[in-house]
Amino acid sequence: MYISNYLSKSISIIDYESLTLDREIKLDENIYPHHFCIDKEENKMYLPSSSNGILYVLDMTNEKIIDSSSIGGSLSQIALYGEEIFIANEDSNSIYFMDKKSLDPIGMITVDNMPHGFCFDLPRKKLYVPCIDSITCIDIIDKNIEKKIDVDFKAWHVQLDKYKGEIYVSTLDGKVVVIDEETLRTKRILDQFLLPVQMSFNYKDKKVYIADLGYKCIKMIDYNYGKYIGSINIDGIPQGLEISPDEKMLFVSDTQKNSVKVYDTATNQLIKEIKVGKEPTTIICM
Repeated sequence: MYISNYLSKSISIIDYESLTLDREIKLDENIYPHHFCIDKEENKMYLPSSSNGILYVLDMTNEKIIDSSSIGGSLSQIALYGEEIFIANEDSNSIYFMDKKSLDPIGMITVDNMPHGFCFDLPRKKLYVPCIDSITCIDIIDKNIEKKIDVDFKAWHVQLDKYKGEIYVSTLDGKVVVIDEETLRTKRILDQFLLPVQMSFNYKDKKVYIADLGYKCIKMIDYNYGKYIGSINIDGIPQGLEISPDEKMLFVSDTQKNSVKVYDTATNQLIKEIKVGKEPTTIICM
């Protein structure tokens, strides 16, 4: 399990079986990691730095930066698809795509204001991009905008429900909006939040977890009925959110305590707190 530590400019690696800190990879002085992605086959990590607009490539074997590419602007979400890298740029209001091996630019698609996060629907070859006043669907093969809808909420993060064809959108105005993937039309609005961020689905126990920065807890929504069913008090500030592959554990990065907290999804009880670097954000389970 990998965690980006924004202020300590590092990546923490946690042993999944023992739930202990394995080691911490120190990055260069000017790299402030937040979002990142991993190429398991090449054993590489791709790190966009929002502070200087540069994409860095980390060799995870020798734990050294081996390549970089200056893109410019405020880089945020990043993901891999095939041989390509997709990166959201909040300054240029664009989605960039690049060759993952050469880092050569392939092209870019202009979207609306401040595309912070995005999510893939890989079976349908679609990319959904939330902006402050719109949601855009991009065909990742043809590299064109397939459809777009204007919204009256400030979209921030998105998470795809792989079974129902719904997209959960966290907003900067304290809501989680559920939209239909096919039409991008709003299906329902959940308003029990202050500042919702990351979201994760527990299909086994029929729950949706939503990290709320404002209320400093994890809110839980009933997956079948869309109703609020309770919260997990973090005793800190939750940021990143990830569920284990077997859906038995929930991992939460706490930027106040500089730790990753592990919860039992059956009981919602804290199993363990693992100290990592300063201001941990994104969590990726491999």
